[in-house]
Amino acid sequence: MPGGPWAVRRSGGGGGHRRGRAALEVYEHGELLDVLVASRLAPRLLRGARRSTGGGRPLALAWGRLPARGPLPVVEFTGGRLPLRRRARAVAPAVPVSGAFWLAWVEGPFTTVRLRDSTGDAPDERLRLARARRAGAASGGAA
Repeated sequence: MPGGPWAVRRSGGGGGHRRGRAALEVYEHGELLDVLVASRLAPRLLRGARRSTGGGRPLALAWGRLPARGPLPVVEFTGGRLPLRRRARAVAPAVPVSGAFWLAWVEGPFTTVRLRDSTGDAPDERLRLARARRAGAASGGAA
């Protein structure tokens, strides 16, 4: 993880004392932000996206479900401005988590994330990056 206010926790799935479907919990400033549960019924691969400044650096995080088959999706962060009025753009690797989910993060002034299925079988998905809440702010819904 890139630092900043986020943390993730895997739960469920696997053997031993944990049963049921795999789940991924996403936290922001220690408060639960989102929960994803492994499902074959959920067609969307891009679930959430946030932006923040950690240690004075702009950071972006996106997460979602892995495709049912095929390679990892391509995660592209865009938006913001660089010197000379150029738009910021970066492709970040999708890091698999628990065989059912992915995370991607990047440093930079980004405002949007686009997810592309590298096989071309599924349409692109886009989300605006929601600004991370300040530590101690009232809880809200998932991104």
